[in-house]
Formats: sequence, structure tokens, C-alpha cells
Amino acid sequence: MDIHPIAKLIVQKGVRSANLSMFSEVQRQEILGQAAETLMRLNRYNEAIDAMELGNLPLPVDQLKKIAENKILFEQYQEAYELLVKAKQHEMAEFVKTNFL
Repeated sequence: MDIHPIAKLIVQKGVRSANLSMFSEVQRQEILGQAAETLMRLNRYNEAIDAMELGNLPLPVDQLKKIAENKILFEQYQEAYELLVKAKQHEMAEFVKTNFL
């Protein structure tokens, strides 16, 4: 699958810098979805989540939980907490906040 040139630019320049208002909703979702996939592969999770939220795309909750669990193992508690909040895993996020932050 070829990545849309705009999705490549979003990965390079940042999600918030993109103005996709000239595209239809379907096109925006496709572009932001491709950008999010690329950002996830680059371990730029927060930006990938931003792209998914801007495109009204579903968050990959299971994948985010696994990433958060790895962050906990490497004692990156703040990042784990933020990922869990984004994934709407409130109980686990509260556990991390209470015990590690």
C-alpha cells in the first residue's frame, strides 16, 4: 500500500500543523489513518493518537494497553499513565498514578 503524500508530510511536520479542511471526511480519515499507522511504527504514540482523534478513528485500545505495560516495565510511568488515559483504561491509569507517580 502506498502512503498518501499528505500523510508523509504529516509524519514529517507534525499532526497539528496539517490543515486538511479541503479534503472530504473520508479522505481525511484515510490520510490521518495512514499517518497514524506510520507514527505508531515510529514509536511516536502520542502523535499517532492525535492523528486518530483528529480523524475520528477508533483508538487501538489493546495495542495502547500493551505499549503502556511495556512503559511500566521500563519505569516510564508518566508515559504509561498518559497512554492509559487516552485508551480510556481509567482503573489501570489510576493504579499507575497512585502507585508510581
